[in-house]
Amino acid sequence: MKFTVHKLRVGDHVRAQVVEYVGDDEMIVSFQGDLIRVQNKSQRQLRAGDKILVRVTNITPLFFQLVDENDRLRGATRINLQA
Repeated sequence: MKFTVHKLRVGDHVRAQVVEYVGDDEMIVSFQGDLIRVQNKSQRQLRAGDKILVRVTNITPLFFQLVDENDRLRGATRINLQA
């Protein structure tokens, strides 16, 4: 493992991939090989295999915001990571 998550800083943009859903709004997401249980607090429905771009908004606790491919922040798409 590369331990990518431990190197994150506020403002970083990171690509990730949804691995699987384990509950109604909980899923496993891969951050360059680091697997983390994530709670999706966004309005966006994600599926296994979806690739996402996120911006780190907080470290402790760890929060991300989904970013679209045109690099415009989507304010209503916050994801709360549950490690």
